[in-house]
Amino acid sequence: MNRRTLLKSAAAVAVGAPLASLATATSAQATGTYHVAVCEQLRNQILIHPVGPVDWSPASRLWRWQAPATTDWNLLSDIKFRETTAFGWVALVTASGGRVGIVNMGDGDGLLWSAAPNGNPHSIERIPDIGVIVTASSQELSKGEYPGHLTIYAPTNSDDPSTLAQVDTIDYEGAHGLWYDGSHLWALGTWTLTKYQVTGSHRDARLVKVWGHTWPDPKHPFNGHSLDTDHSDPNYLLITGGGSVQRVNKSTGALTPMRPSDQGVKSFARIASGESFWQQASGSGDDWWNSEIQFFDSVGNKSFTRSLEGYGYTGRFYRARLSSVNFS
Repeated sequence: MNRRTLLKSAAAVAVGAPLASLATATSAQATGTYHVAVCEQLRNQILIHPVGPVDWSPASRLWRWQAPATTDWNLLSDIKFRETTAFGWVALVTASGGRVGIVNMGDGDGLLWSAAPNGNPHSIERIPDIGVIVTASSQELSKGEYPGHLTIYAPTNSDDPSTLAQVDTIDYEGAHGLWYDGSHLWALGTWTLTKYQVTGSHRDARLVKVWGHTWPDPKHPFNGHSLDTDHSDPNYLLITGGGSVQRVNKSTGALTPMRPSDQGVKSFARIASGESFWQQASGSGDDWWNSEIQFFDSVGNKSFTRSLEGYGYTGRFYRARLSSVNFS
């Protein structure tokens, strides 16, 4: 995929389309067509497929990124897309094996930058304009206990990811989710949801806590997992954990349970129409993955599922996100 084919208009970005395959935002929204990116762990790849009257097959696939064949890239665990001045769309990726990176979607899908923040990387975010990268790591795969942490990488040139270097870490138990909402960075972990201000620039960039919520029951950790924007209302974020899906009011921090809701939801996304989808742990064996992504209508009723068709194997999905560069 050449970067010149990426949609640059605000309307196209609102639909969440990385390819010039949709006529207009209005028609795409009306037909229920949008694009979903998944972390597929059997073949360790990122896939983008359209949602609509098509199967998720090689013929309908819009984009694929194959992780490097090294152990530290095993088990891809997060995918986000962000717009950059120098490279257009980039993909932010993490792997539980220990690696994180920035993929140039417009030039051979090569890695622009990669690092090893230790622990079990589960999320990554980029701060626009200043080019800072933040990663979230939970416990190590080889140990039962690990405090978890956020790692901050800052550049000397905000347009050049190769100048990124680690400048700080913040202890954060069970860190699993990160989301930048256009003004603040949010983090989600075992017990806490935290709102940070990003201060400084270049190598002086740091995170300063401005608000936090702690789930109080010591016998029942929230075990926060997914953090995303609510594309149907920019005033809210969406989180999963504690056997629930919840909305977070970005101004007040108020938490509201949502429908649908259930145990083991690893990721949840809601589009502008109110339709939504999630990846839910299968509950058996290596129970963090599932071969299906469940979709819901605008009132939270199950509507359909998608799985890989025609690939010759059963996919193992971990996270699923709307293919969009929108923060909110």
